[in-house]
Amino acid sequence: ELKEAFRMYEMEGCGCITPESLNRMLTRLGESRTIDECRGMICRYDIDGDGLLNFDEFEIMMRC
Repeated sequence: ELKEAFRMYEMEGCGCITPESLNRMLTRLGESRTIDECRGMICRYDIDGDGLLNFDEFEIMMRC
């Protein structure tokens, strides 16, 4: 379920995925990226331009 996956990535308690939380999760999964690479990944799907992924944006990213 996507909501469970979102909760795994969203570790800051803010209801969104930050570049730092994305970096931590990818590192745990063996897919290490730099913070700048994580920012770029988020930027592609960050519809509202806040530099973070909310659940709706995360859902779009996961379905692409």
